[in-house]
Amino acid sequence: MKNALIAVTVICAVVVFFSANVAAVKIGDKAPTVEATTLAGKKVSLEDLSDGQALLLFFWATWCPYCVNEIPKLKDAFAGYGSKGLKFLAVNPGINDSREKIERYIEKYKIPYPVVFDKGAKITKSFAVRGAPTYVIVDKDGIVQYSGNKMPQDLAERVKKMTKKSN
Repeated sequence: MKNALIAVTVICAVVVFFSANVAAVKIGDKAPTVEATTLAGKKVSLEDLSDGQALLLFFWATWCPYCVNEIPKLKDAFAGYGSKGLKFLAVNPGINDSREKIERYIEKYKIPYPVVFDKGAKITKSFAVRGAPTYVIVDKDGIVQYSGNKMPQDLAERVKKMTKKSN
């Protein structure tokens, strides 16, 4: 059991979703185009961000223990900022996952935010995500403002700066 946990942890820490020769999206870069359909059937795109909205992308996997630890933070952020100009999209790249596994995971953890099964990892590759979990925050103008393995501690301040609405 201990060896299995260590193996999963190591895999999660070093997983590479695609070839390393793709340049990572950096803070200040224009975000790549995002077009997808959530598991609930809603079409979403980066171009839909208007009227002062920003976007928090969360790249994750069902088998990642670090991703499970992020769920309470994501739920709190979604409850607190989802109506204040911050849109949420959880993106599963489909590496060792299936739509069925993701749907069970959503039900088990009562995930309230939209989830996309990125079969073929098109969105994941376009953002040059190399491991899970990864957060990317895009402002209302489509510019990447944050990219990292943890939710930023100063999310409230970031939301206030990135949106037109007062928080």
